[in-house]
Amino acid sequence: MKKFLTLLVMLIALLSVASCGPNNGTKDGILEPGDIDKSKETVVTFYHANGADIQVVIQDIIDKFEEEMYKQYGVRVTVEQTSQGDYDTLRQTIASSIASGNQPTVAQTYPDHVSLYLEGEAVKALDEYIEHDSYGLEGSEADSYGFIERFWAEGSIYDNKGTTYSIPFNKSTEVLFYNKDLFEKYGWEVPATWDDVIAICEEWKQTTEYQNAKNAGKKVGGIGIDSEANFFITLIQQWGGQYTGFDKATGKGAYLFDNPQAKAALNWLVEEFNKGNTVTATHLGTNYCSDAFKAIQLPMTIGSSAGASYNVDKAGAFVTGVAPYPQVAGASEDEKQVIQQGTNITLFECRDKQEELFGWLFMKYLTNYESALDWTLRTAYFPTRKDVAASEEYQKYVSQILYDENGNPQVDENGNPVKKYDAVKEVCIVGLAQADYFYTSVAFPGSAKARTEGELIIQEILYNQETYTVDKAIKDALAALKND
Repeated sequence: MKKFLTLLVMLIALLSVASCGPNNGTKDGILEPGDIDKSKETVVTFYHANGADIQVVIQDIIDKFEEEMYKQYGVRVTVEQTSQGDYDTLRQTIASSIASGNQPTVAQTYPDHVSLYLEGEAVKALDEYIEHDSYGLEGSEADSYGFIERFWAEGSIYDNKGTTYSIPFNKSTEVLFYNKDLFEKYGWEVPATWDDVIAICEEWKQTTEYQNAKNAGKKVGGIGIDSEANFFITLIQQWGGQYTGFDKATGKGAYLFDNPQAKAALNWLVEEFNKGNTVTATHLGTNYCSDAFKAIQLPMTIGSSAGASYNVDKAGAFVTGVAPYPQVAGASEDEKQVIQQGTNITLFECRDKQEELFGWLFMKYLTNYESALDWTLRTAYFPTRKDVAASEEYQKYVSQILYDENGNPQVDENGNPVKKYDAVKEVCIVGLAQADYFYTSVAFPGSAKARTEGELIIQEILYNQETYTVDKAIKDALAALKND
């Protein structure tokens, strides 16, 4: 973190001499259609962290975009996509490129990345583009411009004015995976609340499968939690507390997880861990809980929707069920909380306003209906747009109905469509059904560090209880954040 902040200090010092970077505060505004220079090729650079298979999908969209820009504006636009391999490298590369005045036009970003780039005044506010008569998005702010509301909301969490600095790109969430065979054998209903979960955990400890796993020397638990950092944030949100927010006095981002609700949530976790009901991957000695889940050491696990396939036993020992994330009993619709994961895309300030304009138009094209549908069907990420989620093509994709070689649905003797259950497609249905519960957390420089501290808090209060109470773990985490 300190190394990265040093890069940003360098960035600020270099703003006055950078030849291709931020606009030195002049912010000339948006290039109007009549001022576009059709005589020059315009190069848009797009930095991301996607693998080779995803790059193929992106390139197909790029090819169509370039054709459309020449047809519509008479400009030869070239989009150069560059994968940085992973998100940490992507962040560091962009920080260095900003400092040298050679930043990309567009980049794939997490919120904490954007908050750090904003420190260098390198990110372009999108509101003027979004509302532009010629270049703007279709729809209205009230309708989130056609995007799923909670995905769209993450683009404006960087200041208390609600300035938009990114738009949704690839998204996922967390869900409950459960062993359908065990649930059917013991007559357990799929849990909707944490009380339901704990009741099943207690019954699980009386089963033959549980005892067999223990006798074999395996680690066991009632429900596994893959990401301790995500669980830390979500528990606080679900119990009615805050994780990060804006300080009322200064308007700046602040760590807010030292509150009664957070402490109540964490003490609940400790209590259920001590009973053997809630465990994390640390307890199981693995990076993820999926291996223990497939080995029937757990009847349930919480994990990323993007990792659905890892929770499916390839040998078919049992069927993996998918259900919404458990909630606090009695929570209203407004109080239910589930994490949203994945990245957005961000535009950077450019001296060349034509490059910046076509960077924006590329972002708009990359997330329009046709591109977003193609992206969703070929990558299995969630739709970020409401029209894509409701489309016939997407509904056919997730329906799990079997089709013949002519594209017609197969039917049984009663004329009903024949389905083949697919947990990977089921997770798309279940995950998006939680869309109204996706929360956002205020992002600011250093806010990502709180995730690391949250993970450490859970490890301390579960696995080092002689030293750490919930109060002490929170106090030490806040001290570490203050001194970082």
